Amino acid sequence: MDSSADAVRRHFTPEFKLKVVLESMQRDTTIEEVRRKHNLSWSVINRWRKEFQTNAPEVFADKRNPGAKAKAQGYAPGQSPDELKRLIGDLTIQIEVLKKVEGLLP
Repeated sequence: MDSSADAVRRHFTPEFKLKVVLESMQRDTTIEEVRRKHNLSWSVINRWRKEFQTNAPEVFADKRNPGAKAKAQGYAPGQSPDELKRLIGDLTIQIEVLKKVEGLLP
């Protein structure tokens, strides 16, 4: 019988991952202590730490800039709610103008 079939994959909340990462970065705590405390592997903790370090600068991105805000929230260019609302407004105005022009034509 395959032992990997018996393994249960655990799922962790973002809050738990953050807690583990922050614990592992404290001066008075080693990764080994954190690993044993939470029954996690080295590779999981290191992966979470790398992900944290990669994404942490986005926390401090300028939220007032709509483009930066959209990027920080994971939206592709032109797809943030603010940009889509602006586009809808522009298109609505264009439709109204076309309706008026159409009424003037014979």
